Amino acid sequence: MFRKVLIPNRGEIAVRIIRAAHELGIKTVVTLQEAEKESLPAKLSDEVYYFEEGPLSDNYLNIERIIQVAKLYNADCLHPGYGFLSENYELVNACTRNGIIFIGPSAENLRLMGDKQMARSIARDANVSLTQSINGNVEDILAASDSLSYPVLAKAAMGGGGKGMAICNNKDELYEQLPIIANQSQRYFGDDRVYVEQFITHARHIEVQVLADHHGNLIHLYDRECSVQRRFQKIIEEAPACNLPEHVKERIYEDALSLCKKIGYTNAGTVEFIVDEHGQHYFLEMNTRIQVEHCVTEEITGIDLVQWQFKIANDQVLNIHQEEVKANGHAIEMRICAEDVNNNFRPSPGLIKQLIYPESSDVRIETGIEKPTTILPQFDPMIAKLIVKAPDRDQAIKKAIEANNQLIITGIESNNLFINMVLQHKGFKNNKIHTRFCEEHIEELTSNAIDHSLASLAYSLLRFYRVKDRFWRQLPKLSFSMDGNKLQAELISTENPYKILINNELRQASDVKISSHSISFISDEEQRKFYFFESYNTCELIYNQQKCDVIADDLLPPYKPSEREQINKDVQLKAPLPSQIMSVNVKTGQPVKKGDLLLVLEAMKTENRLKAWKDGIIENVHIQKGEQVKLNQLLISYQDEVN
Repeated sequence: MFRKVLIPNRGEIAVRIIRAAHELGIKTVVTLQEAEKESLPAKLSDEVYYFEEGPLSDNYLNIERIIQVAKLYNADCLHPGYGFLSENYELVNACTRNGIIFIGPSAENLRLMGDKQMARSIARDANVSLTQSINGNVEDILAASDSLSYPVLAKAAMGGGGKGMAICNNKDELYEQLPIIANQSQRYFGDDRVYVEQFITHARHIEVQVLADHHGNLIHLYDRECSVQRRFQKIIEEAPACNLPEHVKERIYEDALSLCKKIGYTNAGTVEFIVDEHGQHYFLEMNTRIQVEHCVTEEITGIDLVQWQFKIANDQVLNIHQEEVKANGHAIEMRICAEDVNNNFRPSPGLIKQLIYPESSDVRIETGIEKPTTILPQFDPMIAKLIVKAPDRDQAIKKAIEANNQLIITGIESNNLFINMVLQHKGFKNNKIHTRFCEEHIEELTSNAIDHSLASLAYSLLRFYRVKDRFWRQLPKLSFSMDGNKLQAELISTENPYKILINNELRQASDVKISSHSISFISDEEQRKFYFFESYNTCELIYNQQKCDVIADDLLPPYKPSEREQINKDVQLKAPLPSQIMSVNVKTGQPVKKGDLLLVLEAMKTENRLKAWKDGIIENVHIQKGEQVKLNQLLISYQDEVN
């Protein structure tokens, strides 16, 4: 087996590779930034190389630099994880030239399948079903726009991970989006080629995990359902896919293996398909690396995919026969991300103030952090993955909700509540899902609010419980504001159950238990558990990922912004997150209308297009293209509205 592996990656996938390597007796070197000295990869790896501050092109995307690090630490192999250079065939060639084994497919495998246009040609030659498409440059495709059947999906030829894609419902949208995608593709992937394919409106995203060695052995490890997405990126994955007929699955397995045989594929990989409402499947792409969602396949098969990546790269024989691979139970993975769901899932980097992970041994937690830390704007916003397994899908959904409710994140926006709303949605429970599920149900999935009646009881119990033995008669009443609503609570009895009058309504709670950051009780015959985080007269309450803020009016009156501060808020545009200015679309003195594009920011591999929120005149532009800006940095000032 190998002696030492370089992992030019970070976060949860770096931790996953470190653990697999250690179980095989392989030493590890991980590459991180100085700001990540307290991260889990830094703690678990045998050695750490810290990149200097700078753009990703100088570190994680710099092949020469990575090879230098591998040689510096005498690593005899390299595992790229996912993202960054994981599917870059030039990295494989560089490894080969320097006597370093690449833990993954061959350079030729990566070259063929990394180019989406070429991959489709290979799939066609292998008799794998494809949607209709047009390849070429922007001008060629736009010239043929009248012949297309809309909607279509415009894609970057070298894209991946949900980047460089847009649905176009008509010719005008195609003319608008295609040049944008070509520019993004050039910036992200160094290649401006694009293509357009038929878009299937209510498609399911089904993928097949494969393993292949250098001795002709090739197997599939069944399928995964990855239809729940936002911005073309998966947020909930399952294994196996439910309510998909076995004969459809068998055809998909057959096509996945045929494609692998066609190119002589080796190591772990994933062949992705879309399936329409009639059960017809179409090849989408092949990911020639370990997937974010590989965990659900490991859970149902008991096969460690990352260890097998090492073994296959070490020329070991894949001694697992297809008939020996069994799918047992049902697994669900939830991607917990730092993002503002109510603002088009915009990334939300910043400082996590409180971080509490589920304590249950039934929950598999994949993360790169173990304590409050800063989520950096230059990287993907995923904080952690929660994975659960149960005998069937219904039980797995229940366990997933319970696990998600026990993951507490404060200080930044996250998608925990959104994940809960999806898991509880009747369409999800009935497996009526497709790739536009979140988009079509967005109002239902984002309209949930905390039960203020229940939250006011929890807060009152919290305050009264602490003085119940000796001092409660000195604090018979509370006065507080909850999300702006004034409330009064009066303690009537501390017997079991507690009796409290809240705005003259009698509420009862029994079996009250309190710990450092949680309070549990029974109310209306149901067990409740609230998490709380206090700071003098303020308290943040969290219940099933629903949140509310409480201000104790009996301790200190709430702060009210001055009239001048309110005016400033209305006439200034500040950076909503640390980011880079990609374009500035206005200049000083220019009149703008509500909805006009002001500028484009990029953070966490995501573009954010900031538009005018009212009619007005640009008083001053405080930034320029290419500039790195901090959170709340002043970007643009408005004059009074146009008369």
